[in-house]
Amino acid sequence: MNNIADTKPVLVAIDFSTDSEAALLWASNYISHIHAPLIILHVVHDPADTPGFYRRDKDDWTEPLAAVASHMAKDFIKNMQKKHPELSCLHDSRIEFVSGLPPGRIVEFARKEQVQLIVIGSRGRSGLSHILLGSVAERVAQISDIPVVIVKSPANVEEKHE
Repeated sequence: MNNIADTKPVLVAIDFSTDSEAALLWASNYISHIHAPLIILHVVHDPADTPGFYRRDKDDWTEPLAAVASHMAKDFIKNMQKKHPELSCLHDSRIEFVSGLPPGRIVEFARKEQVQLIVIGSRGRSGLSHILLGSVAERVAQISDIPVVIVKSPANVEEKHE
């Protein structure tokens, strides 16, 4: 059995969506088999398709985006821990934040940390919204020299088949 300190980490990028939840679950299951550390990354970036993303429940518009993102990430992880108490790696994972455009920053961070794998959720947009907004997951897979696993939440897979 490998020593966890000798194994390269797995990086999962989150944006607090159901697809991020599915990606985090997939990564948690994967690392339980290979005994690798888990790094959870959120790229702080107010997306053009949902301006004000970090301000939904906040009245304090002076609080920096990074601080709001940190609160959202902690709530996301706490929620995941409550839903999946069997996943001890959620308690042992490292949570990181970087600012910038998500695809490039995810790959840059992954290279810097020398991860073995990037796991990311995908909303699976199609048609005009895919053409206009693209896919962060797709772009990460295109520019990364590190293997990428793209995970869709069961809800999005079901929507596509209806």
